[in-house]
Amino acid sequence: MTQAIARSRRYGQEKKVRIYHFAALRTIDVDILEYRHKRTGGITSAKSTIRMPSKPLTAREKTKLVKDEQGSMALVPISWLGDADIRKSLGVEETAEHFTSLINFSATFEDAEE
Repeated sequence: MTQAIARSRRYGQEKKVRIYHFAALRTIDVDILEYRHKRTGGITSAKSTIRMPSKPLTAREKTKLVKDEQGSMALVPISWLGDADIRKSLGVEETAEHFTSLINFSATFEDAEE
């Protein structure tokens, strides 16, 4: 991701650059997105109906792709899904397991640190 973003930025460039990440639901793309993005807060689009908590986490952690009742999606830290109040404010279901693919990473890949 860093390399892709760096390719879009050029020396002397003055125009605004927007970076978009696309992932098809129920594919390994979602698993890789969740695995690689360790965050202290959530990511969503500007027009999303999901409202993120105002207080970020103190440490970065693995994320989960979730969808609210209106169909908006966000990438949020896993611990937020364990907190009923935050889950309610996000408007997401108790578990978000059905948004990932059926592919499981090997234990080596899951335990690897970046």
